[in-house]
Amino acid sequence: YHCVYETTIQCTSSVVFPAMLCVYSPFNDVVLPDNTMAFISVKISIPAAVPQDLILLEGISMVAVPGDPSLDSYKHSVPDFPYPMVVGLGLVTATARTLPDGTSKAFDVLSTDYMCDTRMTSNVCCVFDSACPHWAKTPVPNQNSVIFYVGHFSDTASTGGLEVDLESIALNVG
Repeated sequence: YHCVYETTIQCTSSVVFPAMLCVYSPFNDVVLPDNTMAFISVKISIPAAVPQDLILLEGISMVAVPGDPSLDSYKHSVPDFPYPMVVGLGLVTATARTLPDGTSKAFDVLSTDYMCDTRMTSNVCCVFDSACPHWAKTPVPNQNSVIFYVGHFSDTASTGGLEVDLESIALNVG
């Protein structure tokens, strides 16, 4: 059994995308009230045609924020963490490119996972600014290599899916 919730993904650019969240729920479990906030780890399927196609989330673990979501004070009891943290493992599908700003590097990543009883894919474009000291000596990954990445969703990617501003990357993990 699954409970299905309508939710959103908020990007650092303030763009918001609709998503559907499926959470395993034992028979006769209580459904969360509307506007409940939760800290949740999910698997994600990001279609290439975002925002026309819905983002699908499948819960791994979830903790609902206690309190009454109908009260104005409810949202004040939650830490200010508006942007989801993205952790992914995937295949670099194209040669890295330099963006028009001349310093940002971008590369497309495809991930696959088994979600909601079927195999699903996610398309992201990972981006880092090589002018930033943290990234100055970081090489771009090779096409057809596997990477592990951490970051935040920033916007729609021009190549399809969502763009991820990287915080960390591990190259050639496969």
